[in-house]
Amino acid sequence: MDYTIDGEDHTVSVRGRDLVIDGTARRVEVISRSPASVEFLLDNRYHQATYLEEAAGKVVVEVDGVVMTLVANRGLDEIVYKNSGGAGEALAESALLSQIPGKVVSVAVSQGDPVAEGDTVCVLESMKMQVSVKAHMEGKIKSIRAKVGSNVAKGDMIAEIE
Repeated sequence: MDYTIDGEDHTVSVRGRDLVIDGTARRVEVISRSPASVEFLLDNRYHQATYLEEAAGKVVVEVDGVVMTLVANRGLDEIVYKNSGGAGEALAESALLSQIPGKVVSVAVSQGDPVAEGDTVCVLESMKMQVSVKAHMEGKIKSIRAKVGSNVAKGDMIAEIE
């Protein structure tokens, strides 16, 4: 995939357990991940990244104290949508996004189920409170990304409704 990182274009792909950045293979090992941050080893050097802001195709992160903006290049909206849980411009209407970070405690629908606007799709737990995520439109569940026990960040895709 092609990305623009602080105004510079880069090509990033995955090959086995390596992250290939501009043609150079780099060993990546994730140590821990939460809705707000990720700790990882890059070529056996420790790094911590904290998510500051996320929108469709754009993420602002702080890595080891340095703030960076990562933007998926135009034309890759569908790849970003499928791989990062976000939705591209063309898919924004159908994507049901989490409005809060939390842990998925239940999923009330399956792929193919019909839903009406306002129907509960899943329930998240955040700060010891349970919050229902409700369908934003009437339609049929095209895909469901929420899994019981997993964590979601604000802006992560819960489901796609067509």
